[in-house]
Amino acid sequence: MKIKIYEGFNLEDIINKIEQELGHNYKILYQDKIKVKTKIPFVKKTKHVLIVESTNSSEVKFEDILEEEIKKEEDSALEKNQTSSRNYPLIEPEESPKKIEINLDQKVDYEFEEVTKEFSGKAIDLIKMLTEKEVSLNVAKEIVKKGCGLELTSNKLDLKHFTIRESLIEGLKNTLNFKGDIFENINKRKVIAFLGPTGVGKTTNLFKIASNLVLNKKMKVAVLSIDTFKAGAGEQARSYSNILGIPFYLLSDPKKIRETVDDLNFVDVILIDTIGRSHYDHWKLGEIKETLRFLDEIEYMMVVSCNMNTKESVNILEKYQKFFMINYLFFTKIDETIYPGIILNLAYKTGIPLTYISTGQNVPEDLKVLTAERLASYLLRETEWWKNNFNT
Repeated sequence: MKIKIYEGFNLEDIINKIEQELGHNYKILYQDKIKVKTKIPFVKKTKHVLIVESTNSSEVKFEDILEEEIKKEEDSALEKNQTSSRNYPLIEPEESPKKIEINLDQKVDYEFEEVTKEFSGKAIDLIKMLTEKEVSLNVAKEIVKKGCGLELTSNKLDLKHFTIRESLIEGLKNTLNFKGDIFENINKRKVIAFLGPTGVGKTTNLFKIASNLVLNKKMKVAVLSIDTFKAGAGEQARSYSNILGIPFYLLSDPKKIRETVDDLNFVDVILIDTIGRSHYDHWKLGEIKETLRFLDEIEYMMVVSCNMNTKESVNILEKYQKFFMINYLFFTKIDETIYPGIILNLAYKTGIPLTYISTGQNVPEDLKVLTAERLASYLLRETEWWKNNFNT
């Protein structure tokens, strides 16, 4: 079952978009209208939400193309490595590496006068490429350094692998925390709450995870929403749950939430959808914390959009961390930007483990575990390739 979610304020435009992408090979599973506030007091706009199932079995998935590309590159790199050698020793990682602070206001100097004093050859090219993807210069240097060795002829650092991709993957693995699939081989029930500001895609991506767990992993899942404020939000989530055939609860009382979680002792995973709140609204963030206060076993998934800028995303995360112990980072909307540097900047700055990434609206196909290999592939693609393959 391939499902896609379409939203907008003009129903005719939505239908036209569906037909442009799917032709006539689709079926509408669910349709709803949600009243959305405007800047004008007491005036609301009607937002249409359609859940559509594609009936076209001949579609070529982007991820299939990407996985094939990754495998080809890995096979090619392995073959070349077997026939090549380096004549310089590798640098061992420091016992206690010191993280440098990110200067978020720093303007990158593309002449790299300081960089060339420490790095040479392809290492400089990789640093430049990362900064062009809006990775902070300091972060780019630290990541590249972990994939370098000392070149004896120049007494500078250069990439120690035959390909840039291999060196980048090693640098990412040695610098960032990749958690992997947090639902793989679990031995006790997990309770995960999704946090984040409005518009980052918490509800949609919560149900991508729910769909993956139910359809692909055959796990028992329940969804609990505490979003009793936004009109229609509960019904939309209930409809998703009905399609998957899983329990759904809309609650706001802390004691009732505790009782419901206790009653759901037969499920493997409980996913909790929270209301989107501005990170400047401390009162509302405190309300969410208060609502979930009896759930000692809860873990928090912070949802961040890749089309945010780094400075604002760090600010958001710092505000949320005053109320919640953030366990994981989930990045959405990577298909809406060609500058994914925020992923590296935020993961390096906070040290919070990376888990999943959303590459589009398809449920659950566009949910992927974020690995060093996958992140390297996203970073190394040219702009035109990126646009063509993320044209959803």
